[in-house]
Amino acid sequence: MHLLPLNDYHQRHAMAFGAVADTRVPLYYRSAEDEVRAAERGPVVMDRSFLGLVRVSGKDGGDLLQRLTTNDLRHLQAGQGIVNLFTNAKGRIVDAVEILRREDEYWLIASPGHATTDAKWIAQYTFIEEVQTLEISDRFCVLSVFGKIPAGFAGLPTERLAPQTFCSVSVAGAEGCLHHTNGIAPEGFNLIVPRDAGEKVWEHLLRFAPAIGYAAYNTLRVHAGIPAIDAEISEQYNPHEVNLLPFVSFEKGCYIGQEVVARLDSYDKVQRRLVGLEFEREDVPPPPRPIWAGEQQIGVLTSSALLPSRRRIVGLGIVRRADAAAGGRVRVREQERVYDGVIVALPFTSP
Repeated sequence: MHLLPLNDYHQRHAMAFGAVADTRVPLYYRSAEDEVRAAERGPVVMDRSFLGLVRVSGKDGGDLLQRLTTNDLRHLQAGQGIVNLFTNAKGRIVDAVEILRREDEYWLIASPGHATTDAKWIAQYTFIEEVQTLEISDRFCVLSVFGKIPAGFAGLPTERLAPQTFCSVSVAGAEGCLHHTNGIAPEGFNLIVPRDAGEKVWEHLLRFAPAIGYAAYNTLRVHAGIPAIDAEISEQYNPHEVNLLPFVSFEKGCYIGQEVVARLDSYDKVQRRLVGLEFEREDVPPPPRPIWAGEQQIGVLTSSALLPSRRRIVGLGIVRRADAAAGGRVRVREQERVYDGVIVALPFTSP
């Protein structure tokens, strides 16, 4: 299992660890509940160096990415980003990425454990194009800021960046990239810095905000109704089913899986939907778990998290379209135990 570049810090301060893809990550430093509340009050910082980075360069890089992804890159300018999807020939999702357009290359922020997959996917479809694809995950740290973020947080130009834009910054004596993320993560900022500068930049950020672990981040994600890789985002599902249509262009022309995705839209053939779930207990078996309505299985619980403000478990699930209406009663079972819940609209509203 891989370790984060800042593992020494996490080893000293985290109270529990888990795994995200193939990387050991801190789950929490104090408690997940305290860390979620901290994000509700102000900014929090997180080491998300488990995200992958892929660099695509060469004069045909943009054209190739345009033919391999669902969203339209034609008007993307240097300094702008876009959420995009790789889909297979069946229209199912290979990965969801954030693509950053630099002056003469593109950087892809890949889902955990999927940078190598994405790089190979691009290389597989590179024939006569002048394109170089390189995974660069091990060269950088990705340090993120979430929650209520004030202008100029930690001396960074946060107030100047619109969602899905980025700029070069200098922080704690290191040169890096500040990216306003929005779409496949809770809205916030990614600070991408060289790996050897990660520790001093992390210490700088901690002067302005506390750290959170993956458990609190997962709660923020689920509460926002954002699907995640290997849970809702996988080759089992298409973009229609997991609320990723905002990142699909129906005007751009051909890409791998385009015919299937377009046909599902044109003929209204989508059979499943991503829904929110709220349970009446503070403990629910970890996903994936079948979701039942009466004696019929209608879907799968794909993510769950404790929402401290409600003292309830909330979750995401993919259910039959006919059973996806808000207010529907459902249950999850584990042997003889039954956990009752209700389908709610996404994103979850604050109390």
